[in-house]
Amino acid sequence: MLAGDLNAWLPQFRGLEERIADAVEAAWPICIAPLQSKKNALTHEDHITEHLVQSLIRTKLVPGRIIYQYTLLAEDADGNVSAPSNIDFALTIGDDEDVYLACECKRLNVPYRTGVRGLVGEYVDEGLMRFVTGQYSRGLPLAMMLGYVMNAKTDLARRGVRRIMALRSTTIGLQSERDAPNSAGRSVRFHTTHACVPGHVIEVAHTLLAWP
Repeated sequence: MLAGDLNAWLPQFRGLEERIADAVEAAWPICIAPLQSKKNALTHEDHITEHLVQSLIRTKLVPGRIIYQYTLLAEDADGNVSAPSNIDFALTIGDDEDVYLACECKRLNVPYRTGVRGLVGEYVDEGLMRFVTGQYSRGLPLAMMLGYVMNAKTDLARRGVRRIMALRSTTIGLQSERDAPNSAGRSVRFHTTHACVPGHVIEVAHTLLAWP
């Protein structure tokens, strides 16, 4: 757990997130290249994330150690320890296992035989909410989310996520939302801040990646 004012730590976490986001941009083409021919069978979230983490490690651009399926241990009132949660991947910071930059990954705009499903509800309920409830990144100032946009329509996915967050603004403790400048050919990025159930405020940096 971080000591002191979380706002004092926020610039450091932002700097790390920006470097990881740049590394993700560089690793994304490497990640998806071997998956293109397997699109119908092996493009579930976990498999994409496995390839992405391996690609991130190989780029040598990540400022630290990335751990796939970062396990969080929990201890109940009787002292029983369990491992109820695994973050998709995390960048460890220092020697304290409670201090890390978490990244949760979700698919968006997934084509099915019956049509495209936006899955924006899942993005919020099964991804973002894990930070809001304190299940992930409890007591930390910043976290990351990646959206794998499976029909490449990142602008449409952004509108869908914006709409569902507005509808559930109270549930997710939404305090602010801002879009980053979007350069041609780059991923869509935006930031949100949330009042978390444990009582602190967390900033979440979102990156939407286009699957070609």
